[in-house]
Amino acid sequence: MENLPSNVRRAYQDLADIPKYQHFVRIPDRIVHCIDYFGIACDRGIVRERLHAYYLFIGVVDDAIDSGRVDTGNLILEYLSTPAPEFDEGAGRCSVALITDILKDHISDETYPLMIAKLRELYREVVSERGASSIDSYIGHRKSVGALTAELSYLMIRPDLVGDSEKLRDFMKEVGAIGCLIDSLIDLNKDRRLGLLAFHPVMMDYAKLIVAILRNGLRVPLRHPRLYGLFFRAVVDNIRDPFRAKRTFPQGSFASDRKDEATGVA
Repeated sequence: MENLPSNVRRAYQDLADIPKYQHFVRIPDRIVHCIDYFGIACDRGIVRERLHAYYLFIGVVDDAIDSGRVDTGNLILEYLSTPAPEFDEGAGRCSVALITDILKDHISDETYPLMIAKLRELYREVVSERGASSIDSYIGHRKSVGALTAELSYLMIRPDLVGDSEKLRDFMKEVGAIGCLIDSLIDLNKDRRLGLLAFHPVMMDYAKLIVAILRNGLRVPLRHPRLYGLFFRAVVDNIRDPFRAKRTFPQGSFASDRKDEATGVA
């Protein structure tokens, strides 16, 4: 971050300080705790910095897509196809462009191609989730979205981890899937009102979602009892997030800034 222009650093910090993104910027510390639990050596400062950029990116983009601009995902993927950031243009343009440039700057050259491939896969799952016509299909897509989101965070830091980290990766994917299901339970009714679902959930659908959460969620504390407190605090943090019901458009419009560029996903 020290190598970035001062105006970019200020804009990034201002974005990170927005209250509705605090849930996302608290995630890196929990992941570092898990890295310590699995006995993996790393430079914690670098790992936190990469994860901070990634999860703030997830928060900003999620906000944009939930605000009705699903095409934002296509535009971001097109922009990410070239790894060089454009800070001179992006810093003051809009929050989505800024955080995408910051993300570019934090992705290792070693993992960049795989990151982009996984981001494309994640976006396809998000789009498919919107078209899910039943709770069973919806649960499947949500688990995939959560696992992919977590796997991408692992890829962000993999070059900085020393030794075997596959168990950490699998653990992160499992927790990510569960977390996404918990998000769904919290937001399902609101998503229905906002027109973000292709089906109308009934009581049985809520029951199926709760069963899926319990079936998958109870495995983690049973296998990793020392992480139970961390897992519980993460769930509470999610439930208590006061901005879940206040989805708003991020500052500016990435789509209008890049309206003349191609929007297709290769």
